[in-house]
Amino acid sequence: MKNLFRIFVVLLVSALLFNCASFSKKDFKKDYISLNPVDIYKFNGKYTFAPIKKYDKKNEHSDLESIKKYINSYNYITNDILKFENIDSTVNNVSQYYIELKILNTTELSVELFKNNNSLKKQQIKGTLKKDGMFYLDNNYLKCTGIPYLFGGCNNNKRRIAVSKNYNLIINEAVDNTGALLFLFWAGQTYNDVYEFKRLE
Repeated sequence: MKNLFRIFVVLLVSALLFNCASFSKKDFKKDYISLNPVDIYKFNGKYTFAPIKKYDKKNEHSDLESIKKYINSYNYITNDILKFENIDSTVNNVSQYYIELKILNTTELSVELFKNNNSLKKQQIKGTLKKDGMFYLDNNYLKCTGIPYLFGGCNNNKRRIAVSKNYNLIINEAVDNTGALLFLFWAGQTYNDVYEFKRLE
């Protein structure tokens, strides 16, 4: 019985590792600056709330205006969507909003949301500057239902940020939402979203 349990644990852990969200930079690898601990402070600055560009196969989104009320820099960095809805779920005039980033040290980022120059929310997020020159945020999301990969699945996402060659902010989110029945995986959402936000100061 113990051996069966050990085999089950090994298979479960393997499935979780194999099927977790993974990053891809193929759409923007030529567009960002690889930062090191000395110049990590290039993240510091104010950025637009709404994206100015989405990276995909065409390297440009065809209808960016229609997604501005769903995609914004604050939510993407903080993974704080539900709490943000308490402030303003519609965001009728996104030009009134912006965020300010401040690197406190090589493992901590301060994110502050403003509306008409008035501070609305502020929080600090732990993270890691990795060898690829991007800052990986430690606010990953993971939620599982049922018995993952036996009779259920998991929804997980994670984010990292980079500075573009024109000093804008790039946010990359990796999402995986798949399930399985007795380790037979069924289709789900597995993708990378990459947006660029314009530097204001």
